[in-house]
Amino acid sequence: MKSCIVLYDRVNLLSFAKIYDFFTKNKLDFEVVSLSEVVLDERGFELRAERHSESLYAYDIVAIPSGIGALNLRYDDIFLSWIKSGLEANLKIGLDLGILLFASAGFLDGGKAAIRGGYKNALSEFCEYSSEDFCEYGRVLSMTDTKTSWAYLESKING
Repeated sequence: MKSCIVLYDRVNLLSFAKIYDFFTKNKLDFEVVSLSEVVLDERGFELRAERHSESLYAYDIVAIPSGIGALNLRYDDIFLSWIKSGLEANLKIGLDLGILLFASAGFLDGGKAAIRGGYKNALSEFCEYSSEDFCEYGRVLSMTDTKTSWAYLESKING
């Protein structure tokens, strides 16, 4: 399965590292992608993606790490249009705040998603809030950073 991890301005570097490590340990074929050539994490650390400004159409799995930047990007029509190019992905993974980007792109209309409790109001603009560690709606998996949610993701990926 061809997979990607989405970078965006003010992404949480630890969240990115965790999904990167997960994909590596589970031997997934993946690339790091972004809309722009260079992005900055929440602290201003510069990150460069292998691919940028290209459609997400070809990926089977699209993962979006958490990050405070998702709060602003949920209203960015250009960025959301790019996220929507991943519509056909078999699995869309939103880690904590990353789920806001799938939700605001319309992938969770009428659905439910998990996010840290402090951000449930932001999520409720787009869908119903779930207090669970992870929540699956269609081909979208939202998850918080817990052992339970990572174990669920591993079982989902590896069958």
